[in-house]
Amino acid sequence: MDFEIPESLVHPLLAMIESESPLARQLNEHGVCHGNMLVSSKLFDSKSLNTLYSLSKANNESALMFQMLALDNIYNAPHARTIPALDQTVPGLIAYLSRDVIDGWLYRRAKDGTLLPWLVHRMRYVEPEQGAPYVVVDMMANTMQSANSERTDPQMRLSGMTTSLVINRHDIVNRTIPELLAEFGFYKECPEFKREYEQHAQRFLKIQPRFGAQFVISKAAFTVDAKGVAQLARIVEGVSAKCINDEEMLERRFQMMADAAFWRSANVETGFEKVPLHCYVYLFHLEWHRNIWVHVQHITEYRYQPELRDKLVLPKHHRDLIDILTSKNRVFVQDFVPGKSSGTTILCQGAPGLGKTLTAEVYSEVVGKPLYRVHSGQLGTSAASVGASLSGILQRAVRWDSILLLDEADVYIRRRDNDLEHNAIVAEFLRTLEYFNGLLFMTTNRVDDVDDAILSRCIAKIQYETPSPPDAILLWKLLGEQLGADLNNDLIEALSRTYPNASGRDVKELLKLTTRYCRAKEIPLSEEAFRMCALFRGHA
Repeated sequence: MDFEIPESLVHPLLAMIESESPLARQLNEHGVCHGNMLVSSKLFDSKSLNTLYSLSKANNESALMFQMLALDNIYNAPHARTIPALDQTVPGLIAYLSRDVIDGWLYRRAKDGTLLPWLVHRMRYVEPEQGAPYVVVDMMANTMQSANSERTDPQMRLSGMTTSLVINRHDIVNRTIPELLAEFGFYKECPEFKREYEQHAQRFLKIQPRFGAQFVISKAAFTVDAKGVAQLARIVEGVSAKCINDEEMLERRFQMMADAAFWRSANVETGFEKVPLHCYVYLFHLEWHRNIWVHVQHITEYRYQPELRDKLVLPKHHRDLIDILTSKNRVFVQDFVPGKSSGTTILCQGAPGLGKTLTAEVYSEVVGKPLYRVHSGQLGTSAASVGASLSGILQRAVRWDSILLLDEADVYIRRRDNDLEHNAIVAEFLRTLEYFNGLLFMTTNRVDDVDDAILSRCIAKIQYETPSPPDAILLWKLLGEQLGADLNNDLIEALSRTYPNASGRDVKELLKLTTRYCRAKEIPLSEEAFRMCALFRGHA
């Protein structure tokens, strides 16, 4: 059996074991390579095993901890003897799996590091007319592949739920039953595995029904291609991503019980009938703009931050509008024509970096709804593609009851002229928006050439200007605190006077650059340091 040791544990483990041991020599070969390392369990003695377990526990590496627990169960399996012949494999499996049975499940570690149970449904020894004999072990689970099965044929009802082990004569050589299963990556159930599963199942029951809720994921996810093949997508360590529960798109069917006739005929009276659940949730990744599957072990609740409103530096009338939208969002009446839009469209106009996008981001935090941000480039460049893409986007926004932000919508809202293709795009854009019932923010750098039909459909048009002197001082102060920059009041006032036309983004980027420069040079922040760094930001 091989342990998959995370890269982050390789060097700490090296520092805690004998430097000349075979294990240390193996670990040293990892060198400057990146990624997890496969190390044979035979290289570990009891002391190094305990060390690895302690490191795994301290770093919350549950996948590695369960590998070690599985190894311990294999070594301590009672009456484990080498399999004498292939035709004795099924009786051996029956005896091994029925001893101390809990559910009749085998567990396997998935590519994303989670522990997944499978019900051992039945087994058989096969002697074909041609070829060598073999053993088949059929297993079942409610998998992500079976979650959206639309097949009505009774013979296909288990599609996506099953997997099988095919064991040949060479697989059993010099192996016990536990070692044989471990060779295929499966381990017998135990109380520790069961407790882990129960925790996952409870989390699944809480998360899965919350359609449209926002969550944060980490570590790993699965994408599924057009052929239904799942591909692992790793998420960089320390990075998390916002996702929305999109389970409403599925027609979930769970089969919780199976026929245990095989086991009852083998005189096994309990277990082997509950079908386990693979606790993956169907989510929409807000950055990748695609659906993914994520195990509940890698999902956490998203915490909205309504207090961010106090850090939004805008003129008072802009803030008043946000307050009105926050508290009076359901006041807007229906159109005279049933079915037509009763939604709210807000157009944010102004130069880059003045807070247009930030307004939508803060508003979503205040009202506690997901922000579905779409860049205009995702809609396409023809009337047909705009209509199709926008329809799908609007349907998602309504389904999730989210705030929709269409960023940099310049192309689609520019005033129509003699360009027939552009006119068709604007017309299709207007037609598709006509029946949208949600809240839509659109941002644009354009001010004077927005199409009149677009303007007439906006309940509010917010014009963003360069911050006033008092707002600029507040902006320098808030961003300085956020970035950990030590700015005194005199320096803040001097900076606001020196850069009167700086946008919020200009202030943030100049602060980031100057702070990093001064920390590297080990000098205090000063007006001179800002002046020098401003040259690299295009400020004279």
